[in-house]
Amino acid sequence: MRKIVLLVVALFAVGSLSAQSATEWLTYLNKGLGERYAMDLFVEVGAVDSVDDQLSGYFIVEGDSYYITLGVMEVYSDGNLRYEINNERKEVVEDRVNLESVDLLSNPTRAFRFLPEEFSASVVKSSSNEVVLSLVPKSDDMGITAILLSLERKGSAVTPKRVSYDYDGDLVTITLAMLDSSDLSMRKWDKSAYRAYDIVSFL
Repeated sequence: MRKIVLLVVALFAVGSLSAQSATEWLTYLNKGLGERYAMDLFVEVGAVDSVDDQLSGYFIVEGDSYYITLGVMEVYSDGNLRYEINNERKEVVEDRVNLESVDLLSNPTRAFRFLPEEFSASVVKSSSNEVVLSLVPKSDDMGITAILLSLERKGSAVTPKRVSYDYDGDLVTITLAMLDSSDLSMRKWDKSAYRAYDIVSFL
């Protein structure tokens, strides 16, 4: 009898999560990520029916700081300033962080923090362990038409699988895989390491 009760409870728990609202899924996601996390990136850039470019790399977030490496590009940020390096052109662009951006490649610290006052969020499809969310900006100022976010439940954790940004028909789709951030150190901007590079400043 006890086994039957436990089985019913387990099935109810799985079923209740699959029936959660978009806001509740996002809450589970952000609680699980915490202040320090890292992910592999596979980026596809193009339109609805074509892919123009593909890039791979990874990023790590620690509080407000982050580091991204993608193809020939690197990005360092302390949460205030951003240093974007093109290793092919040997060029560094320094600028302030766009704190309003939710684009993962522009500001990964905000990539999964979709505030209800900024986005209309809804469930497109869901199962016991996966969900696809639609997030539509309430303002045109972001430049993003819509975002599709795929999440996966593993045990009690909810993690991102894919995020796709629609910039009025131009698509950036990023496939994600969680990394063990304890195996990675947070790389920080060191100007001396790029002294042979041209620096373009927007500060």
